[in-house]
Amino acid sequence: MSKYRCYVYFSIILSLLCVNTYVFAAMIHVPADQPNIQSGIDAAKDGDTVLVANGICKGEGNVNIDFKGKQITVKSLNGAEATIINCLWTPNTRGFIFQSEETSDSVLDGFSIKNGVHDLGGGIYCNNASPTIKNCVISLNRSVAPQLPGRGGGGIYCFNSDAVITACKIVENSANSDHGGGVLLTGNARNTKSQPSLINCTITKNDGGGVYCFDDVNPIIKNSTVSLNNGRGIVYHHFARGNNIITNCLITENRGGGIECSNYSYLNITDSIITLNKAKTGGGIFCDGSSIIEVSECVIAQNIATETGGGIHVYSKWGHAEIAFCTITRNVANKKGGGVYALINISFFNLSNSIIWGNITRGDYAEFAGAGRQITIKSCDIRGGLVGIGLEPDGRWFTYVNNIDSDPLFVDADRGDFRLEENSPASAMGVQSLSVREALSVTSVGKRLVKWAELKRK
Repeated sequence: MSKYRCYVYFSIILSLLCVNTYVFAAMIHVPADQPNIQSGIDAAKDGDTVLVANGICKGEGNVNIDFKGKQITVKSLNGAEATIINCLWTPNTRGFIFQSEETSDSVLDGFSIKNGVHDLGGGIYCNNASPTIKNCVISLNRSVAPQLPGRGGGGIYCFNSDAVITACKIVENSANSDHGGGVLLTGNARNTKSQPSLINCTITKNDGGGVYCFDDVNPIIKNSTVSLNNGRGIVYHHFARGNNIITNCLITENRGGGIECSNYSYLNITDSIITLNKAKTGGGIFCDGSSIIEVSECVIAQNIATETGGGIHVYSKWGHAEIAFCTITRNVANKKGGGVYALINISFFNLSNSIIWGNITRGDYAEFAGAGRQITIKSCDIRGGLVGIGLEPDGRWFTYVNNIDSDPLFVDADRGDFRLEENSPASAMGVQSLSVREALSVTSVGKRLVKWAELKRK
């Protein structure tokens, strides 16, 4: 037998031996094959599926369910409405536990998880594990941890986790503190970065805020609605630095403000609508404590601050803020800066290619109130122009160039339609003046913003 033929035979045998064991995966039915979900997991091997029948699952084996590091799928037969994990408000009882380095191949699919009570993560607990959680309803769970940093997460708690949470509803959960009545995502004190994600989720009516991101965690929140939470909708706090992204989201009607970025954190917000939120400062967006925030192609409208910054409030010493291609309109502040309030110490604040129009204040400077160093406003449409800002440009600490003061002609602002009419001066359509066209830059702000009424979240 030739050496070549021996090599071919050996390769075939080796390939057969290395066939993925998932080819031989089993389906374990609960309760037909195993009496409860935990026993189904205990009997499963990597690649298996534990399929749970319709019904209310409660008691031992159906709560505090531990995946035990297995790369398996635990799935309901007919979705979250049909299969309910009921923890019955029993102390130290939650739905599911991931604490053995589970990966994205550990999948939880299609359960309602309710009435859990625990220090951290009343519904789901992830510790140094990165499962996939999808199509679940996590509701009426509670974190009873004391009011300390990084402790909370009424619905879901994730520590050092790259969990992928998708198509889930996180509703009416609570925490003793403001650290994530809905979700708490946290990391390991500037040691190990984690990047969990919330995609196509609804986080609503939670007490203690919607999503709280704390301490070296880099979450991505995408295609999601964060609404009607008691507390800020989303918070990035305390060295939440790195690739932190909120994109294509609706942040609305949160009692405590829309979004916060504070205490040496970084956040990039794009393609989102931030509206009808209310806070003491920064009704729509609040940035503080030497943090860095970048906001682009967003509508920030109809938010309220009882003090300063109805739309956006920025106080920055070492961090900075970049706001571009945004519509900031119909926000209200009781004191200063109905649209934007920026107090800049050593860093800088740049506002460009944006519409700041129709904001309200009972104090001074309805559209923009600013103070400090290195504030730049460029290529914007601002109601009242330079007169309404309260700053004198000196080319060094305050730069004001290529801006206009013309009604942007929203389609129907009274009904929240902030698209621009075809003849809007902010879209440069039909405008013959080259100076106006230059003021709005080559990629005109109007054309970039016209799509906003088409971005809707359910």
